Amino acid sequence: MNDKQTGSFYTPRLLVNYMVDYALNKAESPIKTVLEPSVGDGRFLDVLRKQPCEIDAIEIDLNKIKKLQGSKNDNLELICSNFIDYAMNTKQKYNLIIGNPPYISKKTLSESEREKSLTLIREFKLPDPIFQNLWVAFVLGALRVLEKENGAIFFVLPFEFLQVHYAERLRNFLEERFNFIEIITFKESVFTGIDQDVCLVYLTNKKNNEPIVSYKTVNNINEFRLIEQNRIERNKPLKKWSNAMLHENEIDLMMRLSNKYKNINDFGKTSPGIVTGANNFFILNNEEKKGLAANVNTVPIIQKGSSIPNLLLFTKEDENNLFNSERKSWMLNLSGINYDDFSVELKNYIEKGVGVGFHKRYKCSQRKRWFDVPIVSPGNVIFFKRYDRTPKLVVNKSGIYTTDITYNIKLLEQYDGDSFAFCFYNSLTLALCEYNGRFYGGGVGELVPSEFKSLAIPYKRIKNSNINKLDSMIRDNVPLQEIVNFVDSIVLADLHKEYLVTLQNIREKYLNRRLKTNI
Repeated sequence: MNDKQTGSFYTPRLLVNYMVDYALNKAESPIKTVLEPSVGDGRFLDVLRKQPCEIDAIEIDLNKIKKLQGSKNDNLELICSNFIDYAMNTKQKYNLIIGNPPYISKKTLSESEREKSLTLIREFKLPDPIFQNLWVAFVLGALRVLEKENGAIFFVLPFEFLQVHYAERLRNFLEERFNFIEIITFKESVFTGIDQDVCLVYLTNKKNNEPIVSYKTVNNINEFRLIEQNRIERNKPLKKWSNAMLHENEIDLMMRLSNKYKNINDFGKTSPGIVTGANNFFILNNEEKKGLAANVNTVPIIQKGSSIPNLLLFTKEDENNLFNSERKSWMLNLSGINYDDFSVELKNYIEKGVGVGFHKRYKCSQRKRWFDVPIVSPGNVIFFKRYDRTPKLVVNKSGIYTTDITYNIKLLEQYDGDSFAFCFYNSLTLALCEYNGRFYGGGVGELVPSEFKSLAIPYKRIKNSNINKLDSMIRDNVPLQEIVNFVDSIVLADLHKEYLVTLQNIREKYLNRRLKTNI
């Protein structure tokens, strides 16, 4: 069994030392029993066994257990077991459960392993969809064997735990169970060589303690220098624990201002773009289109955000520039066309797709003819759901189609698309993009549909001269703060300067964390 199969990324020893010292110092009474549920190479044990406590150590890999047996001592019990099995069957309870659980997607687990985890999740009356990764089951397994009085869990968890939608119910559940939750994040990456941000999560119940979520940021594992610390008491439960990085007065300001304006959902209907099921097959460049003799069987499409330059107004001229760039910008549209009317080249291309197996892909296999892609009409405005430094919202003046990398907004008649897009780039809405959204490896931000629709926009009609000026600023790659200042001066002109500064500071905090740099 290799480390990839077991989801093993060994915790740096400096971090292990910090975690053990932290747990010992936080305990309100002596720790008598400790559990390490995913021992790996035993580096937590190297530190724990020096303490006057009984330690149980779980490891699924027998070879790793054998390596550790030579250094076994009287206060340590090595147990070769699947931790979920152990947690479901043991009667033992522990004062401290500490470690770095495996990060393994449920897709790579066997059916029996998935079912074990789901049984545990259902025992706590939580919904099945929260189980997307094995670490979720480890958190609940730890909770099952935790001593109710004087018990604490301290885990290294993926940063996504703090923010992903599927774990929201788990976070709310833990807020109900524990009155003291402390999150420790790192300005610099902990694990080198992998695209995975992590955090430390400490869960316990303190005597006579009002429920709080504490959020700390330290520099790195070589220097645990505190950079920032916040405590959330009023704004609970938090939809995303990552938002505990803000001060409560910052959250209060955003919520108060948001309530003054309409949400995106109020402006019209929002829907994802076209789902092809196989972009590489269905989306062509000019040469591929010509080779299939498929001129009448294609529609123009934006496949991804990088296909077009930075701009506010996507015009027919921009569409022509896209076509001339040789990027993939034509989608096969074969619905309603008789197969016998296809060109020989197109028929051969479809057969080639069958040979590769595209027809077996889930979306394709659900169609009557696997190559008939359902068309989603374009919106007045399009938003690219994933973004780097700045969210990207564009007026679709050319009427081009998009893949599902965008949300298409079909505005109600009383709203002007140019003005809507202009107003989007204000300090409040951009801060809310970071507050509502989440990010993944490499710092890529994302808003799921519900998060995007809930964004507040201080809408007003904007003069054409100002709209054209903003379009030029974005095309010329003017620094973002200059762009935001220009929009704020028109859209948020009545807002107190102090509030604008606070909103800008909020956005900068999120960008610093998401991109791991100072902007």
